[in-house]
Amino acid sequence: MPRLLFVILIVSIFFPRPIESSKDGIELSGQFRSRGVFDATDFNSDTPALRSTLLRTRLNAAFQPAKKISTFVQLQDSRVFGIEHGSIANLRNVDLHQAYLQVEDFFAQKLTLKMGRMQLAYAEERLIGAFDWSNVGRAFDGTLLNYAPNDMFSLDIFGTKIVQRTDYKNPADTGFYFGGLYASHQPKESYRVDLYILGELNRRKAENQGADLQRVTIGTYDTGKFAEIDYDVEAAVQFGTRYNASTGERQRVSTFMLAGEIGYTFDMDNKPRVALGYDYLSGGEPTDETYRAFDTLFAASHKFYGFMDYFVNIPVQTQDRGLQDFMVKFRLVPHKKLTVGADVHQFMLAKRMMDRRSYGQEVDITALYHYHEVLCFQLGASMFMPDKLMQLRFKENDDPAFWAYLMTTANF
Repeated sequence: MPRLLFVILIVSIFFPRPIESSKDGIELSGQFRSRGVFDATDFNSDTPALRSTLLRTRLNAAFQPAKKISTFVQLQDSRVFGIEHGSIANLRNVDLHQAYLQVEDFFAQKLTLKMGRMQLAYAEERLIGAFDWSNVGRAFDGTLLNYAPNDMFSLDIFGTKIVQRTDYKNPADTGFYFGGLYASHQPKESYRVDLYILGELNRRKAENQGADLQRVTIGTYDTGKFAEIDYDVEAAVQFGTRYNASTGERQRVSTFMLAGEIGYTFDMDNKPRVALGYDYLSGGEPTDETYRAFDTLFAASHKFYGFMDYFVNIPVQTQDRGLQDFMVKFRLVPHKKLTVGADVHQFMLAKRMMDRRSYGQEVDITALYHYHEVLCFQLGASMFMPDKLMQLRFKENDDPAFWAYLMTTANF
């Protein structure tokens, strides 16, 4: 493997343009992304802020050895500046982020097979997303079949393995699996509706009554645009059974999610847009016989629940009591290369805790500047004003929290 990485690196340096093979060719591409972060998010103004620089470098190679048969390989190095203990140290943290085979018209017209390690992203990524904000990103190991008979309809059937636990000392299969069906219908460019069924199976057995998790998520996503108005709505329910490690008992799962946003873009040169949104993720008492905390599965949560990332693993971070997010968003394009925005969030529990609901308010301000078609800069600053529940979560710290970043992204 190290020799293969070295060969690919040398090829990418000396052949920056696409390379034509004896058949259809090899195309090289990649991404450089650096993000400097100012982190004062513990609600204690006496604590020194943390400063760090994150670097993510990706090298992509697309091969097409035959018509309708292709492969894609993506190598990735993710690091934090200075984490190695010296200038000649080596973390050996280069990883195979994606590597898959794709076959079009696989035994049938309009049927495509994709297998290997790949990113999955659906709708707005509320439940399944590549989570590109992460310095690592998300990828799945599995197989996907796509059927797209026309431009209006598409159906994906996929199965992945999240965790492999089988070994020679424990031959029983106790892995964690995730899969589903995702259908999308877009009768016109300004309207689309999706339907999906997702299943999770964690075959590990912490006790003898069954698998630790058997959960099904059924949902729909609807988006459209009419004149200056745009909207999107997503609703889902979850049911099944799970093992509660804190009580040692099994729980029946019964949860739901409702999320939506409606926006209006003014007919002006700067294209100002104002939007209102609301997310409701159900919750309950952790020890109830029925588990009522909605799980957002493999979401790109950073996009939705505040850029300061206090709500990434929502069942854990709300102690299974769910979340409400009221939001107001504003966007403006003062220059063809510059977009600025401001989001305001009011975070609350879905179910009260100690007769309280409010976590507080978060304000996120961002600016995106396209220096060149392959190079952009993004600046962001956020502030969170805590209410009592957030103060309790952070050991009674009650100062406003601050966070900021400057990110440079180059695609080649």
